[in-house]
Amino acid sequence: MQPPMKTLTIKEFSERAGVSKHTLRFWERKLNGVIVPLRTKGGQRRYTLEHVLVVEEVKRLKVNGYSLEDIWRDLNHRFNSEAEHSNHQMADALANKIAKIVRTAIISFLEEKTVKQ
Repeated sequence: MQPPMKTLTIKEFSERAGVSKHTLRFWERKLNGVIVPLRTKGGQRRYTLEHVLVVEEVKRLKVNGYSLEDIWRDLNHRFNSEAEHSNHQMADALANKIAKIVRTAIISFLEEKTVKQ
């Protein structure tokens, strides 16, 4: 059983990330799908270590002159590519398992057929 994930409130996260709460909310809207905090049942934002990494990357890109539109395009592309790569890896692993099962069934069938002859 995994221990509960450590999350931060928007205030805690803002202080740790060095970004105002207003900026976090603004980036959340403008970078649609890039910064997506968890939500409590009451709708309050909760942030994880993964969010820290994303915000640090946004800050780095901003310092290097990227617009929010450019940042959204870059990070959205990266995240989608990573998810696609992960899906391909999972599909390959599943295909390999199925191939082993089919191979075993074919070998068993051929062995039975050989024994009957």
